[in-house]
Amino acid sequence: MSPLTTRLSAAALAVALCGTLLVQSPAPAAGSALSAVATTAAPNDFRYVISFPKHVRRGGSLVYTIKVRNAKAKGQHYVALVGDFSTRFRKIKVISKPRSVKCSVKRRDLSCWVTSLDRGDSTTVQVRAWAGSRRGTATAKFGAIVTTDGKADIRKLHKEIRYTIKTRTRIR
Repeated sequence: MSPLTTRLSAAALAVALCGTLLVQSPAPAAGSALSAVATTAAPNDFRYVISFPKHVRRGGSLVYTIKVRNAKAKGQHYVALVGDFSTRFRKIKVISKPRSVKCSVKRRDLSCWVTSLDRGDSTTVQVRAWAGSRRGTATAKFGAIVTTDGKADIRKLHKEIRYTIKTRTRIR
């Protein structure tokens, strides 16, 4: 497919997925891999940007950068952020996060509780994922839910979260 056809089909897919958009980043990621950015808004007041490499070598690692921003919502909000990594990944690990964010990793599932996001605040979490030894496509799905209840249980919220952002990385 031509680049124009690819972009038009990606735009049509973005409209069908209610605002999820995959765009190629202007700057390449570390190494020779190109990077991509996935953006969505759960409620219109919050923005989620996920950047990741488009290609990785077999057995290599890649870094997902997840940025959550409270664009308009007044008051203090809490965000439950979850990620589900496919079996093409051997292992995942949170490598960078602020102190106000609590993350846990169980097998290939990521759960983060982002506390205290006032209007205009943002936070960034970086996750390293190690690719398997076979060629193919590794996918990771992310979702988030926003609440004003600081004592909410992330396990109960986890059942309500829809995975709205899907990322694909080619393993060479």
